[in-house]
Amino acid sequence: MKTLYIILLQLLFASLLNAQFFIRQQISLEGNNIRSFIWNSGIFDQDLRTINTPGFEWPKGTGKKACFTTGLTIAGYVNNEMRMGVASYYGEYRPGYSTNGQFFTDSRFRHFKVKRGDNYITNPDWLNWGLMVPYGAPYIDVNNNGSYDYLVDTPGVRSASETVFICITDGDSLTHNSSEGFGGGTKPLFAEVHLTAWCYDNPGFQDMQFLKWTVINKNTQLWDSTIFTIVCDPDLGDATDDYNGCDTSRNLGYCYNADNVDGTGTGTSYGLNPPAFGIVYLNCANSNSKLSSINYFTGTGAPGPTCETDPFGSTESYRYMKGLKRDGTPWVNILTNQITKFCYPGDPETHSGWTEYEGRIGNCGGLLIGPQTIPAPPGDRRLLLSYRPVNQIINPGDTHVVMAAQLMARGGNNLNSVTLLKQLTDVAKNLCQNGFVIGISPISTEIPQEFSLQQNYPNPFNPNTIIRFNIKDSRLITLKLFDILGGEIATLVNEQLIPGTYEVSWNASNFPSGIYFYRLTAGKYIDSKKMVLIK
Repeated sequence: MKTLYIILLQLLFASLLNAQFFIRQQISLEGNNIRSFIWNSGIFDQDLRTINTPGFEWPKGTGKKACFTTGLTIAGYVNNEMRMGVASYYGEYRPGYSTNGQFFTDSRFRHFKVKRGDNYITNPDWLNWGLMVPYGAPYIDVNNNGSYDYLVDTPGVRSASETVFICITDGDSLTHNSSEGFGGGTKPLFAEVHLTAWCYDNPGFQDMQFLKWTVINKNTQLWDSTIFTIVCDPDLGDATDDYNGCDTSRNLGYCYNADNVDGTGTGTSYGLNPPAFGIVYLNCANSNSKLSSINYFTGTGAPGPTCETDPFGSTESYRYMKGLKRDGTPWVNILTNQITKFCYPGDPETHSGWTEYEGRIGNCGGLLIGPQTIPAPPGDRRLLLSYRPVNQIINPGDTHVVMAAQLMARGGNNLNSVTLLKQLTDVAKNLCQNGFVIGISPISTEIPQEFSLQQNYPNPFNPNTIIRFNIKDSRLITLKLFDILGGEIATLVNEQLIPGTYEVSWNASNFPSGIYFYRLTAGKYIDSKKMVLIK
């Protein structure tokens, strides 16, 4: 029998060995017009396949890139000592979990990804999804019994074309590094993060991706003065001519091109009439919840005051998270001369309010006045969206949810792209407020006399059509699509529905012209109909 001393030594050795050989890995999220990458160290967008490469590609397949890297950084004090769990350029997280201020991992903890239409035969992640359900992996409760049932319930976010899930923690001290890129190198917070990323391919939602971080304090001590900050380095094609802005009413931070031509239009650049890229903070439970600051800093080589450049160490990074400059100097609105924590909240297209075209006050060293640069020279920008909980205290075991969407829009010119981005932000916020109900919509709660399946409309169609059906009593409903050979190509509905009339939309943009069939199953009731896709 092994002694406790030997067991502890072996556990310590195994832990160190495991940490030493931690390898950063990524998985793509590309179920609509966007392709991005989610790392197992907590960041997303950046592409690991090559060194120093942006990974947010829009439109997917074109090689055009709009963002270098993004992540959620958490900072606070534990017993009056600054702690950070950083995710900006490399990430201080790794797959695993924390308990009572200790880090653990095993082979279960990795990326899991499912796509619409997957099943236990075609996708091992679908088959093994239940391993992560205790750690927050989302699923559709098909039989509505409040628990995950293997081969009955459906993995992933309801109606999403793709869902990625990973459980990570900053509890491994060996992953904390002061060269992470934005602070870093402190002792662990022991934050356990359940990260879900998903997207939709339905019309109107094809240019956005959603991210949800469920953060749990797994320390034995509380976190004080806690701030959650989405740290983003947007590189809109050619990163040397970017401007930033924000919309405080929408909790939106965005990046757009300073003029109407981005780079040469070759490679990763967008050329004429470039799009705009944005990150919006979402609070589905409270639409009036506001960010505490939306500010930025510039790349080291970009023109501007040194107090607005890349931070060095956790103290300077925390100042940025508080809505200040790296030396603690406040930002000042050049039009009002008022201290602010929201940079460039004006409207670029209407030229109203403070935008980068009006310039900035280059104050450093705690001064509220300083040299002015009008206009502010375009360059490489970083973007920070920060949120402070009400009392900024996260007790052991407390859970806090941060949710965001990253999105793209392209208008008639660089400024009109910002206006369209704001409109798209409203679509994302409304979807959030409506509980992410998409695809299947209840049309009437009046109880039908019988089950029935109606002909899709329009028919023929290209590429969108709507299918309506009636449900007379509560039961498990499936609506599946088949090609002309009888092969199943998609499942539009697979869930318990209450009595009523429903509509389901189908986007067939990824399917060839031809004859397709759809089949509704409700217990013993089965009905099928034919539809024609013409492109």
